[in-house]
Amino acid sequence: MNSNSDLDALRAWQQNFYRGIFDPSEDHVQQACTDVVASETLSAKARLEIYRNSILGGITTALMGIYPVCVKLVGEVYFTQMVSGYLRQHPSSSPDVGGYGEFLADYLTDFIASNRSANELIYLPDVARLEWLWHKAFNASETVKNIFPLAELANVLEDDQGDIRFVLDPSVAVMTSLYPIHKIWQLNQDDASSEGHAESIHLDEGRMNLSIRRRSDYGMVIDLISVDEYQFLFAISDNNTFAEIAVLEYEASINDLLANALQSGLIIGFQLSS
Repeated sequence: MNSNSDLDALRAWQQNFYRGIFDPSEDHVQQACTDVVASETLSAKARLEIYRNSILGGITTALMGIYPVCVKLVGEVYFTQMVSGYLRQHPSSSPDVGGYGEFLADYLTDFIASNRSANELIYLPDVARLEWLWHKAFNASETVKNIFPLAELANVLEDDQGDIRFVLDPSVAVMTSLYPIHKIWQLNQDDASSEGHAESIHLDEGRMNLSIRRRSDYGMVIDLISVDEYQFLFAISDNNTFAEIAVLEYEASINDLLANALQSGLIIGFQLSS
């Protein structure tokens, strides 16, 4: 297959088959079935349906593995129905289903806004955001290339200190939520005790700032942090220089914020702006 026309034909067939799986309108299914060979017992449409169910079932199972708390909160049947639209809007483009689901929280926000019966799940998108960050943290790289070790900070000239870009541990992420999602997450862990927890969760507790990270023993940590800590760590993750971070407004001393981040191992090195 060398000619451009052959390549165009292959791309067209792939696109038709793709639509027949993820956007199965009558026209798309008919186009996808053009090259599907029917058997004595199964039509081309029936064979495509089996393939579709296998693909979507596998992807849905992968999502359930990444978002177990969301599944527990709404149940497997509802979760499967709820994410069916997500599979159409964001079909997997990677052979690694472990990386699938990045946009689920945004999809859930739209889903809840457009489905009155789901309005009571207003906190669910942020639970999904927390679970995605947990998933990324657990699978994060253990090393970062091209950074200076923290011991080299003492060698940075005073005139260059504003150009320092601190580097967080690859597993570290921060997020903010209007809801106590860390409590919701903890209560729905398999090893969690429900005694005294359910009564303490109120959705109107106010904004929560969280940090998520993986320990060296691969244990996971979700901590409640202050507004200052959130702003400081977010600015670092956003690749700001120390000069840019220093001019932000904090209640606490920036020296204390930096010291705490260094001592807790959140910051693992630094770079210098060129």
